[in-house]
Amino acid sequence: MPYNVLLVDDDKMFREELREALEDYRVVEAANGKEALEILKKPNEIDIVMLDVMMPGLPGTEVLKEIKKISPSLSVVMLTGYSSKDVAIEALKGRADDYIEKHR
Repeated sequence: MPYNVLLVDDDKMFREELREALEDYRVVEAANGKEALEILKKPNEIDIVMLDVMMPGLPGTEVLKEIKKISPSLSVVMLTGYSSKDVAIEALKGRADDYIEKHR
């Protein structure tokens, strides 16, 4: 049975590319943090969240805090194209499980 991945990123092209790379998984997409939180508040079977740091509206680090309130044990991997130690530290302090830099 494939894992269910919630992919949260405002870049539609990036989501499409990552969805293709995750072809063996069931991928649910959200274009922003608000959409992601709405998905997670409903009954679902999400196994892991891949969450962009920089998005319009709620930044990924704030979405991470809300995700951990909704489901403390849910695994979250932060994604960013704007790498900095401060962002990585903030993500890991927010209890992200991992942190990955996006490269194009």
